[in-house]
Amino acid sequence: MITKYTMQQARFFLWVLLLVATATVATTVATETKDLQSNVRSLTRALAADRLADRDRAEKELLALGPAVLDVLPDGQARLPAEANRRLTRIRRQLEERKARESVEGRRVSLQALAQPLSTLIAQLESLSGNRIVDYRALRRQPQTEIPISVDVKNVTFWEALDRVLGEADMEIYPYAIDTGRRPLQGIAFIARDPTRRLSAGPIDYEGGFRFEAIRIRAERDYRNVDANGLAVHVETLWEPRLNPIHLVLLRNTVTAVDKKGRLFIRKGNGESEIAIDRTAPVFILPFGLSSDESQWIQTLSGELQCLLPSERETFHFENLSEGRVQRLQKARAVVTLQSVHAGKEEWVIAISVRLEDAEKALESHRTGWMQRNAVYLEDATGARVAPLQIEQTAEGKNVFGFAFHFKPPKKIDDYALIYTIPTTFITRRIPFRLEGLKLP
Repeated sequence: MITKYTMQQARFFLWVLLLVATATVATTVATETKDLQSNVRSLTRALAADRLADRDRAEKELLALGPAVLDVLPDGQARLPAEANRRLTRIRRQLEERKARESVEGRRVSLQALAQPLSTLIAQLESLSGNRIVDYRALRRQPQTEIPISVDVKNVTFWEALDRVLGEADMEIYPYAIDTGRRPLQGIAFIARDPTRRLSAGPIDYEGGFRFEAIRIRAERDYRNVDANGLAVHVETLWEPRLNPIHLVLLRNTVTAVDKKGRLFIRKGNGESEIAIDRTAPVFILPFGLSSDESQWIQTLSGELQCLLPSERETFHFENLSEGRVQRLQKARAVVTLQSVHAGKEEWVIAISVRLEDAEKALESHRTGWMQRNAVYLEDATGARVAPLQIEQTAEGKNVFGFAFHFKPPKKIDDYALIYTIPTTFITRRIPFRLEGLKLP
């Protein structure tokens, strides 16, 4: 009884410390935001200084503050001298493009916990990384037991942190999860690990927002057809859900495998192989010739993927819809134009066009699924939203596409703003992987 009471006291004090720490952090963030706003106002005024050197210095310092200032930076239409507005437009454009590039980088996190519930740590990881993590145990008819977890990781990739947390809880990633529409889950699911399964199937590599795991090696020796002889290494690749790659290919010419004596395995196949990103548990297979009798291990297996990634989605906000005037907004390399607003008998039809300066292959007809993930809705002053009844695609070109949205709002159209979100740029990246210590069958 005394031990139980002492543990309850300890938990109480831990919660008190947590509340104090949270309040302190909130106060610090508010102070830092106020200081940032004051600094931005001062530097913005300096953009109209008499001396060119002072104007250049202010522009350089605003850029050095990074994308964090975008929320407090005036736009290029502020009541300032023309020179200041011109520089503000240039600064905003550069910072928006920098923010877009940074959004496709893998997230790094730090996590420290002593005997905290699994659900608490999962929530912290979601908040730190921006990735959705789903406890899938109930759907697999497993008990959702709260498990106390202790973990201490500093500045590691999101995947490393998640693997540590799940490993401590005897859980595992479940790559076959689907949503209610039976599409691959836009998130990461986990379940309780089957006692008959190892914690990990094979060597793992973390590269930015990607996770590579060797899950299977198959060997075949055919005495009649020598060309059929070989090894096939199956590698599962996962990515942070927030990245939403549009196109992913394996660059087979970059793949190499060596044994413990540095001897190369003979690679089979060249060129590129597309990896299905719209399926659960994406796996690519790396074929090699059979090893010599002495080789029992692949010491190092490496290669590269090429990935087309959309930047983080930005929000475009259109008001005064009943005026019917064309409105044009630009962020980074995306221009969204409100073309028209028409009243029908029972609904409103709002037409927009979107121009992307560097869409690359993102607008190819078989890769436009990402467009369906662009949120669009009407929103009133209270935050109440109205979803479209119907969406029609009205245009499609090399760098341009258009949509017409049909709405039936319960109030007059002037009470709403149109909200549309879209990635503002698309970035091609090469993603290397390196797996070590693969024991051959």
